[in-house]
Amino acid sequence: MTKKKRRRQLSEVDINTAMIIAIYVRNEMEDFHCEHLSDAQMKKLNPIIRNAIATALYGIRNYTTDEACRKLMNFQEMFIPQYWEQPELTASFHKFVEYLESEEAKEAESGKST
Repeated sequence: MTKKKRRRQLSEVDINTAMIIAIYVRNEMEDFHCEHLSDAQMKKLNPIIRNAIATALYGIRNYTTDEACRKLMNFQEMFIPQYWEQPELTASFHKFVEYLESEEAKEAESGKST
């Protein structure tokens, strides 16, 4: 008797999360794209990035319950170069927060004068 292979599916949460992460990556890459990649190259690169993010999210989310995910994530972790810097929040995020805080300050200041 052959064991039926289970077709793994992304959850809506993983799909939506991957899309948000991918657009953030794409937006952060915009200057690099303009300087080094054609629109045709970006068109090919974007789905590769989205699918890799979605697969990583799926693997992480199912790490404790799916042996294939556990093995894949452990395998991927082995390839993280020692020389990679730790991730940090992007400059664009910090600028956005500063903008929001300045707008809130303006609103608070204008609310006091009425």
